[in-house]
Amino acid sequence: MDSICGTSFYSLGRKRSVSAVTVFGTMTYTSHVHDGIHDGVQEKGWIVRGICGKIKRIGKECAGKMERPVQRETQRQIKEEIKVKKSMRWIAGNMAAVMMTGCMVPGNVMAKESMQIPEGVFSWFLVQAYDAACSENGGKTDLWKNKIDGENTEDWILEKAKSYAREYLTIENKFEQAGLEFSATEEETLSNTVERYWNELGYGRYYADYQVEEEDFTNVLIHNSQGSKLYNQMQEEFEGSVTDEEILGYIAEHGTLVQYIAVPYTEALSEDATQAEKNAWIDTDALYEEYRQRLESGESIEDLMQEISRNTDLSSAGVGSSYVGQMEETLFLDSNSSLSQGFKAALAEAEEDEVVYFDDVAQYYQIIFVKKAFNEEWEGLEWYEDGVKEKIAFEKFEDQIRGWSDEIEIANESDLPDADEVEEMFS
Repeated sequence: MDSICGTSFYSLGRKRSVSAVTVFGTMTYTSHVHDGIHDGVQEKGWIVRGICGKIKRIGKECAGKMERPVQRETQRQIKEEIKVKKSMRWIAGNMAAVMMTGCMVPGNVMAKESMQIPEGVFSWFLVQAYDAACSENGGKTDLWKNKIDGENTEDWILEKAKSYAREYLTIENKFEQAGLEFSATEEETLSNTVERYWNELGYGRYYADYQVEEEDFTNVLIHNSQGSKLYNQMQEEFEGSVTDEEILGYIAEHGTLVQYIAVPYTEALSEDATQAEKNAWIDTDALYEEYRQRLESGESIEDLMQEISRNTDLSSAGVGSSYVGQMEETLFLDSNSSLSQGFKAALAEAEEDEVVYFDDVAQYYQIIFVKKAFNEEWEGLEWYEDGVKEKIAFEKFEDQIRGWSDEIEIANESDLPDADEVEEMFS
């Protein structure tokens, strides 16, 4: 996994791959497709600063979702945990095996399976469902007074957590049926990850209020890793089912073509700055104003972007643009978690071919951008096709998991919190 928080950034044109990562216990997709970040700002510039920020308390502070892996204290414990989990599964022993090709074995009908969810893992999912409710509600204000999708908030949270739990049990089931297992290297990664996040970064302290223990934290990481391996096994088939029409339709619905110039806020020199640092220092605030004046005087953003691309000193200072090679636009997908919400809103409101000046305070950058119309003749399309195909393929995989999860019953559902207890838990 190349990124803990935010999008994994790969340069345009490089080989792309897919991984499943953790979003607080639910599996989500991180594409190593470029998602609109060019090398010019990749190292120290816009989109990178401010992505992770501080670790926020989850639940009571209603933090936003962040992609973080989770769990396990030792490699030996992981091995023991997997064995214990296998021995405790509530699975009908005579169920027909499911082919890992997205289809049932011909002639077989899947019956409902009853499986038990660890209570601490379910508490984890309740926290994620609460976070999702906050997102739907636009914050915590009047959360319990409002309805979400026509349901009382506490009922919505409970059902969302149960859906997460059924997907968790589904992946656990399919992973075993497929005969998959973790390598020694993967087990070591799990061990190191739990130590870092649960202990060093303090997740254990944050989740103690919600009866989530380290073992539960570990189970969630194992779940996400299992989902990733399942997808890797099925990826070729799902990608092969994606059509050119689906790719174009996905970009039209979820993508925006943008020309941009990104200029960081000026950083003051420290008192002990070396002469080399003083010589390299650039007043980027003044540079931004210069670009603005030149654009307002009639220069084109295309000419300014090309000028920036030729100046390595500007690149070192974090100044960048969408210009790469002969391509002037970047394709930003709405799944790009590295973009600030403010910038996304400004992009959505902008008119095509209008020069927009945006102060991205969340990223400490000043942005000049122009939204462009997308069409299937766009010269940069081939740079993004593989990545978009991966996104569509993974969405199909997620749909398959959800379909399978409909056949799962939570055996210990009566022991789980009810809606009133959910509200009390987060109030």
